[in-house]
Amino acid sequence: MNVLVYTGDGTSPNSVSHTVSTLKSLLGHSYDIIKVDAQALDKEPWEATCSMLVMPGGRDLPYCHDLNGPVNARIRHYVSEGGRYWGICAGAYYGCQEIEFEKGRNAMEVIGKRELAFFPGLSRGTMYPGFIYNSERGARATKLSIDRNKLMNLYANNDAVPSEIDTYYNGGGYFVNADQYESVEVLARYTEKGICQDEEYPAAVVHCRVGKGSAILVGTHPEYDVARMKDNFDDYEGTDMIQNLMLADPSRKQFLRALFARVGLNVVGYTKPVQEDAKPQLQENHVPALTPLYLSGFRLSQYEEVVAKLRSTADASFHLRDVNDTFCIKSLPNEPAVDLGTLNLNETDDEPQEKKIKDILVIDKPSIEPVCPPGYLTKYFNIANFYEHLKKHRSQQWGGGGWFSYGNTMLYGEVVTSTQTMLDKNFKFSQILPSGLVCLATNQVAGRGRGRNAWVSQSGAVQFSMVMHHSITLSNAPVVFIQYLVALAVVESIRTRKGYENVPLRLKWPNDIYAQVQEKSERGEPTTVLKKVGGLLVNSSFLKNEFLLVVGCGINLNNPFPTTSINDVIHAHDASLPKLTPEDTLAGILVTFEEMYNTFCDKGMGSWFLNKYYERWLHSNAIVTLTTHDMEQVKITGITTDYGLLETVSTSNPSKRFTLQPDGNSFDMLKGLIVRKE
Repeated sequence: MNVLVYTGDGTSPNSVSHTVSTLKSLLGHSYDIIKVDAQALDKEPWEATCSMLVMPGGRDLPYCHDLNGPVNARIRHYVSEGGRYWGICAGAYYGCQEIEFEKGRNAMEVIGKRELAFFPGLSRGTMYPGFIYNSERGARATKLSIDRNKLMNLYANNDAVPSEIDTYYNGGGYFVNADQYESVEVLARYTEKGICQDEEYPAAVVHCRVGKGSAILVGTHPEYDVARMKDNFDDYEGTDMIQNLMLADPSRKQFLRALFARVGLNVVGYTKPVQEDAKPQLQENHVPALTPLYLSGFRLSQYEEVVAKLRSTADASFHLRDVNDTFCIKSLPNEPAVDLGTLNLNETDDEPQEKKIKDILVIDKPSIEPVCPPGYLTKYFNIANFYEHLKKHRSQQWGGGGWFSYGNTMLYGEVVTSTQTMLDKNFKFSQILPSGLVCLATNQVAGRGRGRNAWVSQSGAVQFSMVMHHSITLSNAPVVFIQYLVALAVVESIRTRKGYENVPLRLKWPNDIYAQVQEKSERGEPTTVLKKVGGLLVNSSFLKNEFLLVVGCGINLNNPFPTTSINDVIHAHDASLPKLTPEDTLAGILVTFEEMYNTFCDKGMGSWFLNKYYERWLHSNAIVTLTTHDMEQVKITGITTDYGLLETVSTSNPSKRFTLQPDGNSFDMLKGLIVRKE
C-alpha cells in the first residue's frame, strides 16, 4: 500500500518535497506516499506494506552513518524478495557497490564501498563541474538519450516514446561500464560526456535486477518540477535553462511514469484525445479541494439537540475554535442556488488545506425525519438511503432494535482532511457530540492509520470515525476490547447476510481485516494469498469517569487497488451475489457493532464473543517464531480476557507460555508482536 520516501539526515528538503509531490501525482491513486526516517526503517515492520522505497537526493555519507549494518541488510532483503528501490542522485550513488564523488577535490571528495550494491559496479561523479552543496548554482538542464526499445508499451503509444528528454541535473554521477553487467539494463544515457573519459555516452538511468526485485537508479533529478522553484534560480535569470525544463515537464512525468510501470507499479493512465491530432495527456492525481460537512440525523429530536450544542459552544460568529481545527456552523439555505457540494467554502485559500476552516452546514427548523441535506449535495453517498438501511438492519434485531442509536447522527463530507483527526484532535468539539455519531468521508487528503501507516483514502472506500463515550464504571468491559468488537462487526455484518456466509473475509490480530484471495503462483498453480481490505484504530481521552473514544475504520469496498476490494472478493466467491453499497455496508457495521457492544457492556468479555472471534480470525494453532526470544517457536492459542494480548505456548515445551502485545517489530505473518511476559 505504501511508497516510502526517506527523509533522514542528509536528504535535501527540496528533493524530498519534489519527490513526494511527483509520486502523489503519478501513484497517489493507488499508494499512500509516506515519509520515513532511519528509526522507522530500523524499528518498524515497513516491508510488509511497502511497494517502493525511495532514497532522494542529498548527501550520501549521512545515509551510510544512519543506515549501515542491519537497516541496509533489511533494505537489501526487502528488494531481493520482490521489493522496489528508487535512488535519485545521492540515493543512486548510495545504491551502487562503489562510488567516486569529486575525486581529488579536497573536502568534497567521497570515495568508498556501499552496502546496498544494487548496481554491482562504480558510480562516478559529479558529471559536470560546479557542484555546490545546498545550492542550485551548479545546476543545469541535462539532455538524456532514451533507449526507446526498452520503454515500448509504457507510454500512451509506441510513437510517443521520446528519443531524448531534458531533466534537471545537480551533482549526479554516471554508472561506469553499465553494459557489462547481466543484471543491469541501461534505460537512458547522458548525451554529453562530462568527466567521463572511457565511454562516449555514459549511463544516466539504470534498471538493476536484484533477486526477485528491482532498483531504478537515476543520476539526474527527474523528480523536480522546476516551475515550483523559479525563485531559486536567480543565477540563471535570462538563460534558457528554466524555460527548457518547464517545456520538458510533460516529458519528465511521462518518463517517470514509464519507469514506475516498468517495475510493476500501478501508474496513472492517459486520456483519450478528443481531437484526432491531439496528444494523449497523463491523468495525474490532484488533491481535491475540501468541501463542507453536512450534519444529518435519523431522529428529529437528537438532530436538534446536536445543533443546539454546536451553536451554544461556538462564539458570536458561529465559529467553534479548537486545538487543531476551527469549525464554522452555517445554515443550509432552503433552496441553494449553487451546488455547495462541489465548492470549497473557505475564504483562506492561501493556507494549507489542513489549516482551513471546516464548514458544518445544518438545517434550520427541520420538520421531517430523517433530517438530510438534498441528495444532489451528497452525490457519492445517499444519506437518506443510509438511514433506510439502518432502519432495516435494526428491524432484524430482537424487539425491532428500536433503542439502537449508533448512526443516528452523521457528519458527512465529500472531501475532508481526516475524519479521525477532526474528532480526535479537537476535544472540545468531540466531547459535545453524542455517542454513536459517525463522521464519514468519500475522500480524505490526510488520512490516519496505526503508527506511521495510513489508509489510502479515496472514493470507493468506506472510511469513517465514530465517537463513543465509554463509562469507567463498566469494569467488566475493558476499553481495550473496543477495537476487537469493531473489527469483528465489520466481518460479521457481511458474513451473516444470506448467501454471503462463506465470503472469505477474516480477522488479523489485533485490528485488520483480510481477504483470502485465489491467485496463481510463479509456476502458474492456484494458491491462496491474504490481502488487506480494512483496518481500524482507536484513540482515547479520559474525562469525568468516562473514556471519550474516537474509533476510526476504513474498508476498501470498491477499489481494485492497492490490494483488492471487498466487492471483488464477493464477486470472485459467487458472481451471482449483489455488490454491497456503501450505505448498506456502513449501516450493517453499525448495527452489528452496537448489538455486540450492548452485550459486552452487560456480560463483559466471554465465550459469547471469543468463540465467534476465533472462528473468524486467521491465527488458530498458527506456528510463529519469536525473533525476540532466541527464535522460540510457539503456537497461538488465543487472546487474554484482560487486555486482549496474544496467548502462545512453546511447541517444544507445553508448560512454557508467552503473552504477546502489538508493537513495531516484525516476524512471520504476525507483523508487530513482541514478548510481553512469560
